[in-house]
Amino acid sequence: MRNSIFTKGLFAAAAIAVTATGFSASASAQNRITRSVEVSYADLDLTSVDGQDTLDGRIKGAVRQVCGTYDSKNLKDMADHKGCVQEAKMSAKRAKVSLIARAEAGTLGEGAMVVGGR
Repeated sequence: MRNSIFTKGLFAAAAIAVTATGFSASASAQNRITRSVEVSYADLDLTSVDGQDTLDGRIKGAVRQVCGTYDSKNLKDMADHKGCVQEAKMSAKRAKVSLIARAEAGTLGEGAMVVGGR
């Protein structure tokens, strides 16, 4: 019986800890600022290697613009920057794959893609 009470108390404490952590993470995510940059592809032939290479260069510039610089002496700043770069690169990679597929199918309109990060 005593073991059962101890187990219930331990479970309750763990549930409170998980809930508190979840609120902290969601509050942090709500305070996060998201930036984005448009990357034009209107002048590129995305079915060609040259066009795709040019788009890659523009994406790299956009990632630098979105994520900016960081203080290499500040671990939190470094981690935030790394997270921003990863998020922006993944966002751009998904958009690029879709754009190339649409270009190859002949359904790509002129325009720009958006690269975003936190």
